[in-house]
Amino acid sequence: MNLLIIQARMGSTRLPGKVMKEINHSPLLQVLVNRISGSSYINNTIIATTKNKEDDVIHSFCLENKIDIYRGSDWDVLDRFYRAAISFNKKPKNIIRICSDNPLLSSKVIDEVFKNYIKSGKDYFSNSNQDPDYLEDGFDVEVFSFIALEAAWKNAKLLSEREHVCPYIKKNFSCGWKKVNKHYNYKLSVDTENDYNLVTQIFNELNQVKDFSIDEVVYLLKEKPYLLDINKESRINSGYLKSLKNDKEIGK
Repeated sequence: MNLLIIQARMGSTRLPGKVMKEINHSPLLQVLVNRISGSSYINNTIIATTKNKEDDVIHSFCLENKIDIYRGSDWDVLDRFYRAAISFNKKPKNIIRICSDNPLLSSKVIDEVFKNYIKSGKDYFSNSNQDPDYLEDGFDVEVFSFIALEAAWKNAKLLSEREHVCPYIKKNFSCGWKKVNKHYNYKLSVDTENDYNLVTQIFNELNQVKDFSIDEVVYLLKEKPYLLDINKESRINSGYLKSLKNDKEIGK
């Protein structure tokens, strides 16, 4: 089984409640779920959120849309992620990880990354999340084996390895990277109000393009580079960099 896990929470420090902010009258989380629904490789989908009261709205969203949900630790995201993966009767073979602040992500990108994962024979494969050469921020997909995830859950000791899902895997397992579009060099995940404004504008610009994906976004931003001024102050992976700065070893 190939299990897609979507990380989602309302408690962003930079843009609280962002996953329920609307794009064309639909919550950002709904937009993402719709755009990835056409993937050929996803067998099951689950949203991993926290037990915090503020995330009750995500729980309600999942119930209304008949999406599986797991609620776990706020700070230990690796534990939350692992427990979401084992919440099914059958353990998955492969995990596809995406984040709810990437509404531009499409099923085409997921399928391309998954094909590269299988072709590579690696334990982990991504189109992004490896500075500086492989960054497709806003279209990030990570695919890895359940075996690698379980090893990370059992053995990760650093705070940065618990607050984020894949650092331990990337340090201890065979990994591969390949961008889906070699010209992509943008910051399009939604972390700030200006990120949200830019992504909303991209959806408006491409509203006549059915099921647009990464290539259409690259073309648009090359044709209209001034759009990037909207979030020019935004930085990629600032949350992970903060974790590294405050890193320490912890007990389980």
